[in-house]
Amino acid sequence: MRKVIAPVVALIVIGVGLAALFVSHTSPEPITSTYFLMDTVLTIKTTGGDAATINEHLYALASNVDSMTSYYKSGSETVRVNAAAGKGPVPVSPEYAALLKAAVAVEAIDHGRTFDIAISPVSSLWGFTTKDYRVPAAKEISDTLAYSHSDQLVLSDTTVQLRDSRARIDLGGIAKGYSLDVMEEYLRTVEPQPLQVNINFGGNLLLYSGGRKHDWKIGIQDPRGQGIIGTVRSGDAFVATSGDYERYFEQDGKRYCHIIDPSTGYPGTLNQSVTVITNIEPMHGAIGDALGKVFFCSTAETQRSLFQAAQSRGTVGIVIVDGAGTQSTLGPITFVPTAAQ
Repeated sequence: MRKVIAPVVALIVIGVGLAALFVSHTSPEPITSTYFLMDTVLTIKTTGGDAATINEHLYALASNVDSMTSYYKSGSETVRVNAAAGKGPVPVSPEYAALLKAAVAVEAIDHGRTFDIAISPVSSLWGFTTKDYRVPAAKEISDTLAYSHSDQLVLSDTTVQLRDSRARIDLGGIAKGYSLDVMEEYLRTVEPQPLQVNINFGGNLLLYSGGRKHDWKIGIQDPRGQGIIGTVRSGDAFVATSGDYERYFEQDGKRYCHIIDPSTGYPGTLNQSVTVITNIEPMHGAIGDALGKVFFCSTAETQRSLFQAAQSRGTVGIVIVDGAGTQSTLGPITFVPTAAQ
């Protein structure tokens, strides 16, 4: 068996091997800060304003989100909810409850068939929560799926409950995007305003200029090679990429990625990568992060029908690389292949 957890080095150059960000040099010179958080790399590049202080504060905000949502950190709200599974409601912060509601709203787009924060027990079968990778038996998967959907979740503004003692939730599919929401909210309050900030958090990007920049250039990584396959241009936006090369293992010549299809309990195979661009509005970083998994686990026909619902949640456009490596787009964006540049 070949085990692969390799995006960290690529992050510095091409955004966890998922999306590259190209920004023209401006004056004053940008300040770049790099951190390790949520088991990936967070890179913040700020130009103008008190850039060093801004970067440190942005990192602190992301750390707070990690402390709240982490599947592993003792004392996180996720850990407390999972520890109380089958025992009754757990008090949670309004912020945590709002994030769960946003996740459930994304699930509702496709009735939980393609994104589900309660799929964690199945992901654990495959070793993606323990890093002890294996291909589980079909019966293990079917048995575990019975309690691995969000119908186990009872949610109010102040409490969360998991009905079955074996149920678990994991916000890893939405937390990095939500961190960008929190960071963008802070950036809007900063005085003096920075000229521009670009943040790469494990392949999730925040492109921020306070509305002044309209030609951010986003490169889409080749899922099966080095470099990029093409670019799109955007104004200020959140960008989230879900790919089968971010975290995976191989057995008997077959690739098994960490994105589990909740309808089957098996890693998604329909697509190699999906990049979702959402506009700058509250919770759209989180929603775009989750939508990447929705479209990654969907057929081309379903993707087209889902796009209208995604647009109502702030989606500007989507770049898809399907299982055969064919590129396509949804929405009013222009994808320029590398060969044409």
